Amino acid sequence: MNTPTETDLFQTAISHWWTSKKAPKSKKAQGGTRDGNLHGKTMDGFAAVLRTFLIELGVKPAHIFAGGHLASAPSILPSYFRPSKNWDLIVLANSRFHPAPGDSTQPTLYAAIEFKSQEDSIGKNQNNRLEESIGNAHDFWTTYAHTGFERQQPRPWLGYLFVGKYEPASDAKPVRIKQPHMLAMEVFRGAGNDSAETFDGPSYAERYKIFLKQSVGARLYDAGAFIVTDESIASKNPNHRIPLPEFGSANFLRSLKAQILAHYPGAQVRPGTVAALI
Repeated sequence: MNTPTETDLFQTAISHWWTSKKAPKSKKAQGGTRDGNLHGKTMDGFAAVLRTFLIELGVKPAHIFAGGHLASAPSILPSYFRPSKNWDLIVLANSRFHPAPGDSTQPTLYAAIEFKSQEDSIGKNQNNRLEESIGNAHDFWTTYAHTGFERQQPRPWLGYLFVGKYEPASDAKPVRIKQPHMLAMEVFRGAGNDSAETFDGPSYAERYKIFLKQSVGARLYDAGAFIVTDESIASKNPNHRIPLPEFGSANFLRSLKAQILAHYPGAQVRPGTVAALI
């Protein structure tokens, strides 16, 4: 097996993402694409890839949860500011009510992952998406600090994976920023904009890159992946782009791999697998 390229890792997951977008929309719950995203259908391909990857590292399948509220064993964790939060995928051993064979001690959370998907331009409602992601991470670590996950060691790993439709021509297209009272933070303001109330700032894609750099730097998330695709490459190989390699598929999986190998009992990389090659 050759070493996989950056875009090999989630090729099938992106194919599933596009297929789900073209499927008839559900009329239930909130309806439309929001309903599909709430139920995780668009991101099921990523859950499947990550599940396989974790098993290749020696994680028991029964310790991987990726179900919604209606699942028999949902990926729900306690929350500090609300009763609970349904994460998209968690790795947890010794569940109180859904233990795996051989489990015997108190619940141990190893990892949790948040998926974000955006079918329209990633600039649409971007602030709302980022505020939600920041809030979820803050809630997670506040819950951890107040022993909501029961065990303080090992420290759980929190990942953020974003997939959005974004055309290459928009990569450098500036977006207007207003600073009517105080200067915007320097990372958004850039040089030469100290005396302007309104100016051209980073593109929407660049804003997501900044968000990942800042949130990982602040340890809100331990790793992030930023993946974009568009109709012109949807049926090709690769079918997506990695605008910032630092936050690409490979580094995201390497970080998760390090967490599992360091803390999950009996973790061992299976030879010849993707997990062994990145």
